[in-house]
Amino acid sequence: MISPEQILQTAKDIGEPSVLNRAGGAPTLAVGIAHVFHKIIPMADMGFWYHFGILFEALFILTALDAGTRAGRFMLQDLLGNFVPFLKKTDSLVAGIIGTAGCVGLWGYLLYQGVVDPLGGVKSLWPLFGISNQMLAAVALVLGTVVLVKMQRTKYIWVTVIPAAWLLLCTTWALGLKLFSSNPQMEGFFFMAQQYKEKIAAGGELTAQQIANMNHIVVNNYTNAGLSILFLVVVYSIIFYGIKTWLNVRNNKVRTDKETPYVPVPEGGVKTSSHH
Repeated sequence: MISPEQILQTAKDIGEPSVLNRAGGAPTLAVGIAHVFHKIIPMADMGFWYHFGILFEALFILTALDAGTRAGRFMLQDLLGNFVPFLKKTDSLVAGIIGTAGCVGLWGYLLYQGVVDPLGGVKSLWPLFGISNQMLAAVALVLGTVVLVKMQRTKYIWVTVIPAAWLLLCTTWALGLKLFSSNPQMEGFFFMAQQYKEKIAAGGELTAQQIANMNHIVVNNYTNAGLSILFLVVVYSIIFYGIKTWLNVRNNKVRTDKETPYVPVPEGGVKTSSHH
């Protein structure tokens, strides 16, 4: 148990008036980072390490949003380009702005909902962040394995296969617990949704606001459960196609990692325009 005195002392150590009621998990993580680094390098005070942690998180979040928005723009343009061919042009400024605005609007909506609805937005999706992050790493390792196989470098695939298998085992197990566990401490999505549905059905002395909040929690948990299942389907589909690719090229004696034929650069350089 953490006593009120410990909370007050922690706030004093990091130079903040209070550590209570801080939005999101960023301040909590920063306090943890400050504790760890202060024990390793006690010469610097806790306040320095706390603000170092906040800066580290801000840079991580910004670069993650930047990379995610860039990748998402290409995927969104490719998807919408099936219906509006113009949007598939990645060299078009207008198409790029539309794709970027769509991606920013999607994650911006979650941030907005997190502000106007204390039970929605980013807060409701926070439990999925760690699992989805590690699954993304596993997908990258699977794709790396496929590239090594197509390059005829199968003797090196253990470099990517072993960490990929470990990540998939851990994240699948964790996601299974988060989906189906009935342990209250695990806060399984289906379990929590059922618990709050039963509380709503029981009624009692609940106010209209409390019932509305509980309905929010039920919807959020079912949303998280649906997204979790979608993550599993996507990840294991990629694994399936990765194995299928390996089976298709395992007997080849030449590299198959190049999808376009080699074209040498002409003597005078690359011709960039038909008007020159």
